[in-house]
Order: sequence, then structure tokens, then C-alpha cells
Amino acid sequence: MAKKQDKYGSPQLKAQFPTDAACLEIIFDSMHERICGCGGTYSQLKRRLKFQCSNCRFQIAPLVGTIFQKSHIPIKLWFQALVMFSNAKSGLSAKYLEREINVNYKTAWRMLTIIRKALAQGGRKLKGDVEMDEGYFGGKGYGGKNNELLGVVMSKKASVVAAIERGGAMKAEVTLNVTAQTIGGFLNKNIEPNGTRLLTDQSNRYERVAKHYNRQTVDHGRKEYVRGDVHVNNVESFWAHIKRSIKGTHKAISKKYLQSYLDGFVWHRNNRYSDKARFEALLGILIHA
Repeated sequence: MAKKQDKYGSPQLKAQFPTDAACLEIIFDSMHERICGCGGTYSQLKRRLKFQCSNCRFQIAPLVGTIFQKSHIPIKLWFQALVMFSNAKSGLSAKYLEREINVNYKTAWRMLTIIRKALAQGGRKLKGDVEMDEGYFGGKGYGGKNNELLGVVMSKKASVVAAIERGGAMKAEVTLNVTAQTIGGFLNKNIEPNGTRLLTDQSNRYERVAKHYNRQTVDHGRKEYVRGDVHVNNVESFWAHIKRSIKGTHKAISKKYLQSYLDGFVWHRNNRYSDKARFEALLGILIHA
């Protein structure tokens, strides 16, 4: 948990980066050396988004190739959006961002879309003790007195498969369904079989596709949720967090954009640093996106 002195929000950001020029300095330093090959020193040109060598006069435009290059939005507002997003563990709505940084709704929505797109999941496979489970989102409706309409209701929901490495990272993916084939594809893509203890419920979907994993289960059907250290409580807590966030912050998320929002939730869980470290990590991703 971050200490009180590690708090870093909009007031601290505005003090550190009061102008576009101040923002441009850190962008330049994250991408280029201050000393030119000729021995001169780069410094920012006044009222221009460029740096120039004091000796050979060579110029560098640090925004070229970044998400900021063609944006009409002042860089300091981008920074403010980034610090708000990095601190919003339950998600940040476009409506709230619109109000806080004084842009129109379309601009706020586009900024958040760009940020979430940069957070697409990747990286190494999970290993060690890994919990895995499936969840469903959206598609409200009445399943009928005897569940005769349950199939219709479920068809409107989006299915998600997630895995959490205890003490480490997690991955989550929107899927077409939760069949054995889909589960197997997720396993092969995201979880290392060697040296991994796969912790799941007793769903028979895993039986054929998880043969190469040391799988241990709990039987939710018999109300067994924990047996020793075997459980999927961390994944289920993640499901609960997303559902609370959707209801409280976003109200609803369409299937079309669910993966993008999910990437944001996963990034937050995988980056439980101090506020400032999390902001700097997000800024680094966006600069090099």
C-alpha cells in the first residue's frame, strides 16, 4: 500500500508540470539524450515544440511518433488525464474527465480510448500458483420461472476468462464462449505448464485441455470455496471489482469495448505501485505507444 507521502494526484501534477513546456521536457528526456553527438547540449526552443543543439543547431521534435503528435489537446491536459486514469482503480468515465479538464465529451472519450488501447495485454506467461476462472458481464434479463429463458439471457452476456498469478501479474480476455476449446486456447497462450499449479473450480471444461497442468480444484457445487490454500478467491474478487466499477462508474459497457476496459482494469491490478510510480509507468507506455 502506498504511504501517505506517496500521494500523487492533480495538485501535485500541476505543481510539477504547470505548462506544456514542462511536460515536453520529460517527454524529451524519456526518448533522447541531452548531449548531441557533436558535443552540444539540447534545449527547448521558446514557443515551439522542438529542442535544438547549442552547437550544430540540429533540431528534434520529441512529439513525433507519439500519441501527442497530431493531438490538438494541450499536453498538460493529456498529463492530467493520465494521472486521473492512473489513480482511478474503479475506472474513469468520459463524462467525469470532460468535466474535470474542460473538454467536450467526444474529446474525453477519444482520450480514454487511446489510453486503454495502449494498455493491451501482453508479456510473459503466468506461472507458479495460478488461479483461473470464467465470468459473465452485461445482458440483464429474466431467465424464466424454470430457467427456460436462461439461454437467451446468457447469449446477451459477454464471457471473460481470467487468471491471476499469486503474488504476481494477471491476464483477462473477452471470449466468444467458455467451451473447453476456448479454455484450452487461453491456457496455452497465457499460462506456463511447467512448474505451475493451476487452481480452478471443478468445471469439466478443464479436464481434457489442462492435462499438462498440475490442476487442483474446489467444488463450488458442493459449497466448497476453500480447501487449504486451494481457491479462486482472487479471481472472484476481481470479478466483483469489475462489476462494482461498471455499475458505479461506467453504468454499462458494450461487448464491443469490453476488452479495452478490461485491459485498463488488469493494468491497474498489475501496477499497484505508489501513485507517482503508477503515473510514471503509464506516461512511459503512452510516450512509446
